[in-house]
Amino acid sequence: MNICAAGDVHGRIDKFYRCIKKFESELKINFDAVLQVGDFGIWIDENDHDGVTKFHKGTGDFPAWYREKKSVPVKTYFVNGNNEDFNFLNSVKLSGDFEILKNLFYIPNGTVAEIEIDSNKEKERSGNKTAGGGGKNGKERLIIAGIGGKYDPEHFGHNEADRYYTKREIDNLLRYADENKGKEDKSIDIFISHDAPEGVLIEDNDKNRYYPKAAGLRELILKIKPKIVFFGHHHGICKSEIEGIPVYGLNVLGEKDSLFGFKIKDGAIKILGKY
Repeated sequence: MNICAAGDVHGRIDKFYRCIKKFESELKINFDAVLQVGDFGIWIDENDHDGVTKFHKGTGDFPAWYREKKSVPVKTYFVNGNNEDFNFLNSVKLSGDFEILKNLFYIPNGTVAEIEIDSNKEKERSGNKTAGGGGKNGKERLIIAGIGGKYDPEHFGHNEADRYYTKREIDNLLRYADENKGKEDKSIDIFISHDAPEGVLIEDNDKNRYYPKAAGLRELILKIKPKIVFFGHHHGICKSEIEGIPVYGLNVLGEKDSLFGFKIKDGAIKILGKY
């Protein structure tokens, strides 16, 4: 299965999918799915957004895409960032229907999404679930676990906190991993988060280098043991590992290394390139 992991988009949806198309052309492949690490830019009303979104030149294209019910050109799965329309995303969670637009799926914090395609690529279907993994009957299947939002110590102990992730949400994934321990078809393949796990070195676009202090994510990764990890938020790049698990920080759209292509088959990962 060919996957594109993508950094912060901040509402520039038209540009985002143009870049993905160019990336596919460079690699001479088609992506089966895109995994986006938050700050996608989910705003329903271009006149109703937060201050940081205004800094990023407003809501961008998403309100128009939503009004026109456009179909996303490649199946895309995203966690929330810290700059989204949380009234809307909370209503999505309550509805239980995570397909916001055709082919655009939300992964609420502390849940997993299942991606499944026919190995011959003639047929594809996807959806958010709380179980699944592995592959059978000619299918390729991946389980993606997600924690969106950024870390804040004052909100970490809450049950839910919109733009911040919580310990309870981390515990939900730990419980999933524990309940499915030893079940190959239900193991977590990929972990995506908005914020960065502790202990990885980030270089942002202003050439500042630092180690993030977001609590809980490193310990979660060590326990669920995904094959690969991606995060965003910091508008910079990172190539690191946590006890042998590769960890990549993705840049904001339009900057170097905002897109990362890889193939995963039979549990093995092959890096295809960056854009």
